[in-house]
Amino acid sequence: MFSKIYAFFQNNRKEIIIFLALLLIFNIRFPYFIESPGGTLSLKDRFEIEDGNRINGDISSVYVAERPATIPTLLLSLLFKDWDIIKKEEIVYDNETTSDAEARGRITLNQGINTAVVYAFQKAGKKIDILATKLYVIFVYEDAKTTLKVGDQILEIDGIKVLSRKDISGYISNLNDNDEITIKVLNDGKEYERKANITVINDNRLIGIMTSAIYDYKLSQDVKYKNNSSEMGSSGGFANTLYIYSSLIDEDLIKGRKIVATGTIDSEGNIGGIGGLKYKIAAAFKNKASLFFIPDENCEEAKEIKKEKNYDIDLVCIKTFDDAIEYLKK
Repeated sequence: MFSKIYAFFQNNRKEIIIFLALLLIFNIRFPYFIESPGGTLSLKDRFEIEDGNRINGDISSVYVAERPATIPTLLLSLLFKDWDIIKKEEIVYDNETTSDAEARGRITLNQGINTAVVYAFQKAGKKIDILATKLYVIFVYEDAKTTLKVGDQILEIDGIKVLSRKDISGYISNLNDNDEITIKVLNDGKEYERKANITVINDNRLIGIMTSAIYDYKLSQDVKYKNNSSEMGSSGGFANTLYIYSSLIDEDLIKGRKIVATGTIDSEGNIGGIGGLKYKIAAAFKNKASLFFIPDENCEEAKEIKKEKNYDIDLVCIKTFDDAIEYLKK
């Protein structure tokens, strides 16, 4: 047996060396990422809304293409002017792993979809019952004195159930600096016990984390959403909300237009800023959008990019969901 294996390697030495070299070239990763214009995602291909109205036109979200830095992608970034090399620490924080960043991206993606559904149903006057709130850790500050991890769903603090951020702040408001609390969490289907010490700053009690709330709800019309496993982040929140809302109401807001939108959305309908704007405008322009909704805080940058690149596209800057509806009704 050994002699046959040895003979195979001897007879195919050149091919094996070439194969191993290619394997190394294509799989070795450097501490960078490559970002470039992505594309648009038509939401009619993403959402199934029970008894939803047909939309006259198209609403799309937009994304940035992000690739790990390998020898081939680094070489391609030298050929394509709109491919940029980004340092790993700009995406993955010093006290985190790439897995932490990916976990945060998945949670915020789900949170953006979740908020879109809740807000759109409430805005359209449709029945929705909030059954429960799940609170997830999406960031742990570097100097936090805790064993909490990104991706933890907080269940209890010192045996007391946690149903909202107010439950956390209310409980720790009576504690002293460096007091230790025990936190029961759920992560990847398993329960764990974490620890955290209270830090008091300007009379505020903190445990050094950021959280994201995701609701369990019951809807009057079923909503299904499908996405790719590589998708991350909450910047599609506003676009999702606009699509769902437009499907729930009888009025024709879109009027045959091809709309691209970006921006986060919160439970009050405020539109938040996003990153990767130059790539997203390039993708919207490439896909011949009639207009591009962008958060107001990104407005000046967007106008500069449009002027510099001579993009023929209408930019509509919005602070709230109502701003967008008012514009579409004109």
